[in-house]
Amino acid sequence: MDRLVGTYAFCHLAVDFACVSTVLCMVVPMLGDAGPLAAALAIVIYDMFAFALQLPIGAALDGHASGPRAALFSYILIALGIIGTYLPGSFAAFVAVMLVALGNALFHCAGGVDVLAISHGKAAPSGLFISTGALGVFFGAHALSLFGGLLSGVLLALLLVSALQTADLIHPEAHEEKRILTRPKLSKAAAAAAALLALTVALRSFTGMIMAFPWKGEFALALVAICAVVAGKAAGGIIADTIGLGRASIISLGISAPLFLLAHDLPAAGIIATLLFNFTMPITLISLAELLSRNHGLAFGIASFSLAIGAFPTFVGIRPAGGAVLAALSLVSLACLLAGLALARSSSHA
Repeated sequence: MDRLVGTYAFCHLAVDFACVSTVLCMVVPMLGDAGPLAAALAIVIYDMFAFALQLPIGAALDGHASGPRAALFSYILIALGIIGTYLPGSFAAFVAVMLVALGNALFHCAGGVDVLAISHGKAAPSGLFISTGALGVFFGAHALSLFGGLLSGVLLALLLVSALQTADLIHPEAHEEKRILTRPKLSKAAAAAAALLALTVALRSFTGMIMAFPWKGEFALALVAICAVVAGKAAGGIIADTIGLGRASIISLGISAPLFLLAHDLPAAGIIATLLFNFTMPITLISLAELLSRNHGLAFGIASFSLAIGAFPTFVGIRPAGGAVLAALSLVSLACLLAGLALARSSSHA
């Protein structure tokens, strides 16, 4: 289990780094002559499709035991997207964006289904798997300044390393039996629980998108904040497994809410709030997976699609600012999450 989670966690960082680098550092400069609107559209298309496509892809993977093979194919798609940036014209640039978005979505679902399959109701594995993506996104945005003209070669090499590590998971000792594709059957309580958990994910996504503090303009503090995101997602699953999902949720959102009121002026408050706020990611994911115990791909896809729904308002200019807004959203998220967890428990005992 540790090898599978560790491999997918590393590859998650590599995939997000490669995809974000391709879009921001290669495609956006290509679209410079087409104007800022074209560049902005490319970013929005990538963000929305990379998450939204995980719903149908995750549902499709439920009928297969081919997580590593699907991940290997995702690296090929991303590599083709990187190579596509060398072709001239705006059309080629948008094709590259779609290829890396599709590859990103396929990798997340492949890794997510495999990790959830060996989690056995524990939140820690999914937290560890998901957490590393934030580092990939952060460094991907700065990749051009880090690697310059060597960037595409670095990305292809990183994908090759990921492919070699992932191929090792196809070894017979890690092989799974074929999964049986089943239609999810949820009681009314379970369906309501899933809806509340999805709403919690959407609210968390929206809150994260508007979580802008003036001190994040300093690279060192921005890096610390990203590390808080990574640590929060990883630690949240471990803590939830130790003290329970409900208690971990209360600690996460109940404490982060008042800290957000201070986060604008106090970096320490913002960093601690960010760390605590991200505890809930593995909680919502494992709760959805338990509700859809035979449809882990669908569960992962619902969570990812909810992230896209939560991010969408910011793409059309809805970005309320202020610590009070973040605090209020945290408390609303807590109410939705606790209600969802309660309904999930009642449905499991029905």
